[in-house]
Amino acid sequence: MATSNNSKSGKSSKAAPVAPVAPAAKPTSKPAVKASAAPPPAKASAAPQAGKARAPYEPTQEEIQTRAFEIYVSEGCKEGNDLEYWVRAEQELRKS
Repeated sequence: MATSNNSKSGKSSKAAPVAPVAPAAKPTSKPAVKASAAPPPAKASAAPQAGKARAPYEPTQEEIQTRAFEIYVSEGCKEGNDLEYWVRAEQELRKS
């Protein structure tokens, strides 16, 4: 039996070993979100700025009702003056 060794030509019948291919690296974090071109909003300051008028305080219905009832009780629970108490309560709350 004849073997084909090809040793004369320098060729080997064995295939050359192939280096193992490393798996692709997985991202460890989420991709960065592209920032918008707009600048971040400015922080509001606690103190009013000079030269700017402050908007008048608008009390809620519940606040007015509570204060009107306090006035009603302080004046001896007199009936029939509910509108007067309401208006006084509203004016007092707007001043503060």
